[in-house]
Amino acid sequence: MKKLIFSATLVLSLGLAACSEEAEKPTTKDQKIENPTPKVSVETKWHDEITKLASNSDSASDKFYALEKLLMDYKATQAEVKEFSTYIIDDYKSGNYLSDIGNHERMLSNIFKSYYVEKNSEGALKDFAFDYFQNMKYTYRGADTVDSEAVKSNEGQMNTALKEIK
Repeated sequence: MKKLIFSATLVLSLGLAACSEEAEKPTTKDQKIENPTPKVSVETKWHDEITKLASNSDSASDKFYALEKLLMDYKATQAEVKEFSTYIIDDYKSGNYLSDIGNHERMLSNIFKSYYVEKNSEGALKDFAFDYFQNMKYTYRGADTVDSEAVKSNEGQMNTALKEIK
């Protein structure tokens, strides 16, 4: 019930904010239009942000939750998505993709990459990236173990998807 009230309040506030009576002022030829300050240049700094996350003293779960904020802000290019997809497929095929769960930078980077492949792909590649992401996320946070039934099931689905990708 609290969620419903909160959601209704949020929608109402956003609606009222959008109905502001303040009109935009037209710019004249002599006025300079200021460019908005970009967010912390997320497009070129995702490596740096993950390195910062990986090196802090937070738990793996807290690091993951901080990564989620970066995932919401970042816009991957098609070239990055292609690079990320090649990387996660090769990483999985190597058999080492879950071999170093304690390596925060590696795990957060792979979670990051698989998220964008899944979000920007279709078909078997999307399915593969989704299962890769799930296995990385849950083993990293300690919700699953490398040899759990859920991980093995996802790996079976990933193997099926790999056959379709080729």
